[in-house]
Amino acid sequence: MKKFLTLTTLLAISTSALAGFNGGNNEPAKAVNTIAQAKKAAENTPVTLTGNITRQIDSDEFLFKDATGEIKIDVEDHAWQNQNITPKDKITIYGKVDQDSQGPASIDVDRIQKR
Repeated sequence: MKKFLTLTTLLAISTSALAGFNGGNNEPAKAVNTIAQAKKAAENTPVTLTGNITRQIDSDEFLFKDATGEIKIDVEDHAWQNQNITPKDKITIYGKVDQDSQGPASIDVDRIQKR
């Protein structure tokens, strides 16, 4: 009986020794929803922005505008998803912040959705 009691006590002590803090904030970073926030966000912060493309700068660079400002976006061919977008079209872009050490922040666009 003493052996059983000793074994039970040892098991109880050893399992409590394994208890403790098991990780941190494992939630993904929340997406930024305005251009004003995106300009201040860290590199690779996810963004979901709704607004309009106002003009084309280069073959894959455009200016995008929402109610809080304007920012340069970099759109690769796959992001268009065979959609024709005009400056009148309200769109939502999904991507990540690109904090360039040489200039202002821009957005690397992964996907565009017409509203």
